[in-house]
Amino acid sequence: MVDNAAIRALRTMDLIPYILENPGISIGSLAVKFSVTEKQVENDLQLIFMCGLPGYTPYELIDIVFEDGVVSVIDPQVLDKPRRFNKSELIVIALGLQILIEINKSKPAQLAKLQALSKKISKLGSSNLITFNPLATNSVFLDLIVKAISEKKHLEIQYNSLIKDKKTRRAIDPQSLYFLNGNLYLSAFDLDVRSDRVFKVDLIEDCSVIDFKDHNNSSEPTKLFEVVLDVKKSHRNFIERNSSVISSSQEKGDRFEVHIQISNIEWLKRSILSNAPGITVTSPSLFASELVESANSVLALYQA
Repeated sequence: MVDNAAIRALRTMDLIPYILENPGISIGSLAVKFSVTEKQVENDLQLIFMCGLPGYTPYELIDIVFEDGVVSVIDPQVLDKPRRFNKSELIVIALGLQILIEINKSKPAQLAKLQALSKKISKLGSSNLITFNPLATNSVFLDLIVKAISEKKHLEIQYNSLIKDKKTRRAIDPQSLYFLNGNLYLSAFDLDVRSDRVFKVDLIEDCSVIDFKDHNNSSEPTKLFEVVLDVKKSHRNFIERNSSVISSSQEKGDRFEVHIQISNIEWLKRSILSNAPGITVTSPSLFASELVESANSVLALYQA
């Protein structure tokens, strides 16, 4: 892990109370505890010598001693207690744990650890700091989907598409679950149309495991296309909504350079056209030309 100023400052604030609780601890033990090298611990201790309260005379600086590989704190100033999370940080951590609990219900070992940690986090600060309502998804198929992902099994689902206003049956290879804007989504590979798809879990009305032999062509490797887009900051919601297919995103002034790996080119065309002129194609040039032709065809219909 790259050590920057923020990481070092946070580690330093944790070092002092830990050393106070463990006087005479060795530098080697501190390195193991904080998952850093002994050299990094020594550098942090050297930094602590120059820290203290305003005035910064020898009376306000933190007094610490380390020699022969042993460390002791004489005067910690105000760093005698461990850092504590504020209320906003606790809520974010608790919500993250709750999501992990929901998608790990079929794994008893992980579930027990997550529930124990969630209970501990939810009570920090006060006994009633955080309470939970049920998550947005009420799908009865969630456990089956999670199990299929972990065991690499294929599913057949009946999906109620709100966009197309119709129900369809799909044979899919489920890949991953993720939350976005309070909703749970399933990222999967459609075995019939040979393309990536995203399904809102609440809209899955039927779900069952299917035999691999029923879809022999599913063993063929998925062909992914890499597309580089130029996205205006005003259209950053495109990046947030489609994070599952974005391999990298780099800010450049008032725009983002976004790299996408995708098999469903037609879907990407529609998405770019619906966000025009906020999104343009940088590469490949052939795809950019195809997009221009599609845009001209649509405009021609309006002109007619």
